Amino acid sequence: MKRSLFLISTVLAISSCAGLKVSDQIESSDIHKGTSIVVLDPYERVEWHTFQQHKSALHLHTLQSDGHHMPEEVIGAYREAGYSILAITDHDWNEPNRRIVGRGWGPLPEEKASPYPKDPKPENYPANPTWPWSDYGAPSPADQGMVGIQASELTYKHHINSYYNNYGIWHGNPGDKIGRQAPYKITDSDGNEISEDDQLTAVKNKGGLAILNHPGASDDHSWWERKSLQWYIDRYRIHSPNCLIGIEVTNGEAKFNEGLWDQLLTRFMPSRPIWGFGNDDMHTLEVKQTYNVFLLPELTDSSVREAMETGQFFMYTSTKNVNYLEDPLGLSTFPEIKEIIVDEDSGTITIHASGYDQIKWISAPQSLEPLKDYKTSESPWPLGQVVHVGKTLDIKSNSKLRNYVRAEIIVKEGDHMNRILTNPFGIINNAETLSSTAVD
Repeated sequence: MKRSLFLISTVLAISSCAGLKVSDQIESSDIHKGTSIVVLDPYERVEWHTFQQHKSALHLHTLQSDGHHMPEEVIGAYREAGYSILAITDHDWNEPNRRIVGRGWGPLPEEKASPYPKDPKPENYPANPTWPWSDYGAPSPADQGMVGIQASELTYKHHINSYYNNYGIWHGNPGDKIGRQAPYKITDSDGNEISEDDQLTAVKNKGGLAILNHPGASDDHSWWERKSLQWYIDRYRIHSPNCLIGIEVTNGEAKFNEGLWDQLLTRFMPSRPIWGFGNDDMHTLEVKQTYNVFLLPELTDSSVREAMETGQFFMYTSTKNVNYLEDPLGLSTFPEIKEIIVDEDSGTITIHASGYDQIKWISAPQSLEPLKDYKTSESPWPLGQVVHVGKTLDIKSNSKLRNYVRAEIIVKEGDHMNRILTNPFGIINNAETLSSTAVD
């Protein structure tokens, strides 16, 4: 009888949180020396013939922080472009209307200013989320046939997208003059500096989810300082996958982010998944096309959150920009994934898709040693190695396969490249004990 991969993945997630060894939870008869099995499948519960695929944008800014558009305009533009799941992630350290001339950085005229939020101001103003939408002049998600996610971008030190809670920290007093340089020291009531770990713990305590944003952002920005690989390893070791669920992979420099993701997956999979998110980080409605597609039994708040937690989505990314204010939009043409089958009996993973040129299967990099200085290079780490090309991967006989594999479905569109990136499948190669902690 076919063993439930979802059961195994659940055990892995629980064992990771509890600090247990994966091998303690899996019967030895399930793993034979010299063979490989899939123990973590993010698409295990997808019923491909009945589930719907929903476009999501999970990193959006408006005039409520440093964006250029009202929430209503942003929501309407994305809805018109086929999105059904949105998270407005305005910064917690920006007051509204910082793009208005004389109030921050411009260039928008005074008549474009947002009047929101109106009095009485919401809890934790001005570090509050732009939520609910109806308080900011926009229709509610239900009225639009959409799912809206309460969210914000935590801005102090490493930027963090925070979902399903209202946490945020403010570094001054309302009305303070602030420039483009983010604050470098925020303290709590006892005078201790607030760290990224403090912020992630606060998100968890409020029942929220978090991802680490745009790791490849350049150090040329006054508001950003690139972090080392070890810094990321420590964050994912300290914070469990029931809060810190992933990382932005297709926001910013692709090779930097993807290389970092592969380095982390090599150290943490399969016992501690790190899901990859594709976000366009929209400030103006002309952006590079990158988003997530969720696989859902129904479009509800609970099914969206569950998909975020279990990796039940794909990243879509294109080298082509799009202006959501134009008509027609000129959206990129992506392949269509029809089904992914993990066959335990044959030891294969097969992707059935249409409209693609190539499917690549990617596993651990050949080396964990850095290639260049992460502070200055856009490709500081080796990318994961391609272990197979084709729709079907034989996991039993592929000698290059390590502790995870992910797929890229690629199509060329003129001079542009359009890709779909899956989340990683967890692999156990043999009966060796796997620790739930990362390797330094």
